[in-house]
Amino acid sequence: MSDHNPKSQNRPGPSYVGSKTFMNAPESDPHELPEATDVGIVGVPFDGGASRQPGARYGPEELRRESGWYARNDGGFNAATGRRVDFDGVAVRDCGDVPVVTTDVEATGEGIRKTVRGVAETAFPVVLGGDHYLTYPSFCGVADARGERLGMIHLDAHSDVYGSWDIHGDHWHGSPMNLIDETEYGGYGTHSMVGLRGLEAPDFPEFAAEEGLDVSYAQDVHTEGLGACLERAIEHATDRVESVYLTVDIDVVDPTVAPGTGTPEFGGIDATQLLNGMERLGRCDAICAVDLVEVAPRLDPSRTTQRLGAAALSRFLEAKFGS
Repeated sequence: MSDHNPKSQNRPGPSYVGSKTFMNAPESDPHELPEATDVGIVGVPFDGGASRQPGARYGPEELRRESGWYARNDGGFNAATGRRVDFDGVAVRDCGDVPVVTTDVEATGEGIRKTVRGVAETAFPVVLGGDHYLTYPSFCGVADARGERLGMIHLDAHSDVYGSWDIHGDHWHGSPMNLIDETEYGGYGTHSMVGLRGLEAPDFPEFAAEEGLDVSYAQDVHTEGLGACLERAIEHATDRVESVYLTVDIDVVDPTVAPGTGTPEFGGIDATQLLNGMERLGRCDAICAVDLVEVAPRLDPSRTTQRLGAAALSRFLEAKFGS
């Protein structure tokens, strides 16, 4: 008789029992990570930069909770990918949440930058949002730690290049890409956007062309396929730089699939496309950090949005570290 009867295998305890760190990882101070740490998780429970519906402040808590389902280190076989999964040799640490100042976006941004820099000095940062403003200080924190310019791959329904608005100021969730472009660390010439379908400025196509910004709109994804768009994005984002930051706004997914987000736009990708896309991006050696933002759990009583978000990060980490 075979010794590989699935019924006799040891399995982890129920996902709803025990620590609610990401994938039930041990906790660590972000500035005192063990040298052997591979992945450092950082939560940003902040949505003070949101312009429409708040609620992303609860994203890190729920993403951690749902990630327990994927906390496996027993060499399980992932039937979706045809790959044996083994996180046993991967050191993941949960660094807790960034201290936030609920009424001060810029002060919170300083804390994000400092915390992510501390993690990036030792490990691969995974940042749980929170609204999309966090990408600006997080990106800068990674660049600080690495001492180099970074490219950007950006999955989103919106460009977030809007700059200063009278009602929002300079620092809000519509401005992070504009703020990054103004730094020494990144720019539109190595920035790729995939999935755009929201209402943009009338001259956005001309702006993108002039700035050298690579854009695959949602209609391009539906026509050419997400895989082809991601290959083009990787090629553009890695041009002239060694390392790339990946940011994923959950609203790149259609709200019929992931309704728990503050600025939903119909016509997005589906769950399978997101998971397959994260699989491909996980195999991109240039990607040195990732964030997942704009998960607003209380806008989705079904809990589907946070479950999909946790699954997407699991698929990415599995492809990058766990096989």
